[in-house]
Amino acid sequence: MTTPESEGIWHERDFRIAWTALLINDTGDWVLNIALPVYVFIETGSGSATAILFVLQFGIAAVLGPIGGSLVDRWNLRTVLVWTNLAQALALVPLLAVTSERVWPAYIVMGLQSALTQLNNPASVALLPRLVNAEQLGSANAALAAASSIARLGGAALGGVLVSWNGLPPVVVFDSASFLLVASILGLIRADTSAAESDKGQAAGRIREGLRSVAANPPLGAVLSIHGVAQIAQGGFVVLFVVFLIEALGDDGTAVGLIRGTMAIGALVGSVLVARVAKRVDPTFLFAVGLIGMGVVSLLFWNAPLVSTALWLYVTLFALSGIPGSALAVGLFTTIQARSPREVLGRVVGFLTTSEAIGVAAGSIAAGVLVDYLPLEPILNTQAAIYLATGAMAMILARRNS
Repeated sequence: MTTPESEGIWHERDFRIAWTALLINDTGDWVLNIALPVYVFIETGSGSATAILFVLQFGIAAVLGPIGGSLVDRWNLRTVLVWTNLAQALALVPLLAVTSERVWPAYIVMGLQSALTQLNNPASVALLPRLVNAEQLGSANAALAAASSIARLGGAALGGVLVSWNGLPPVVVFDSASFLLVASILGLIRADTSAAESDKGQAAGRIREGLRSVAANPPLGAVLSIHGVAQIAQGGFVVLFVVFLIEALGDDGTAVGLIRGTMAIGALVGSVLVARVAKRVDPTFLFAVGLIGMGVVSLLFWNAPLVSTALWLYVTLFALSGIPGSALAVGLFTTIQARSPREVLGRVVGFLTTSEAIGVAAGSIAAGVLVDYLPLEPILNTQAAIYLATGAMAMILARRNS
């Protein structure tokens, strides 16, 4: 199930280090992202108290994404990754003070983690082109997508187990240990990770320079815009998925975690398939196929009650969504890495983060409002149609730039 290109990346010592670090880091992230909202909701019984966690996460990402990217372009990537992981480990400590009467430390932790992520994520994406050859980027991104899927499978389950066992203390211990381990591993990278840009101008000026670079390097601007619109569908899904299972399938909540977790299985399969074609297929075309695939699977999922309400059918369909999801992610990041000048890659990832956060927030809010006033079925199909429409736009873009 491997190709010469995918085999080649595993011969690169630094890539193996980065892959291992991502696996550990994402596992810890999933543990926290599952455990913290669950704990806050159980202890407070408040949906609004829990929702604030996500509002903080998206809001900080939208505001700080470009700023974090501009800083990453000026700093040594290895140093950024090591120190942000160390800082994220330390930033978890206030969780030990969270109780049912004292929730505010959880908001501080979520805010700090989100802010540090705006440095860590651009540095991680910008690091990959330093570790593998340009023709290996697609295969390398597919391998990293597989690591993320494995982390999702293990981390999400572990987060639920730890928080149900003894609340937040074991979560803090595990996640802190994961950050510290990642910091020590990434410190072993030998590749040149020096700053790509020496400009020491004001942040606003560097961000404007990044925007000019995006405009001068098609199809970056279009890809970022298309992806931002597609995230409206993703944001809507977060709300619609729960409503659909309860109203259309009569679920009591037990199937939510089961079905959501199966996407990682499909993503593992998808990452293997994508790795086999990544070098031969234009990454923007891969991005378009992923969007269209997500739209098709969404349509099938939402309209499956016309055929059956058997749980296995929805588990299967949701698992299938992991395949186009892998194509989407690999195509997106490979396009960005291949098309962005090295000196502005961090800022491009920052712009991507902002567009994602705005799209997800808009989709979540819109879906939450619309389900109270409109029939569910047209809202569900509109969500799928957004994926199909953005996929069509991406396909036109891929053909135009081929």
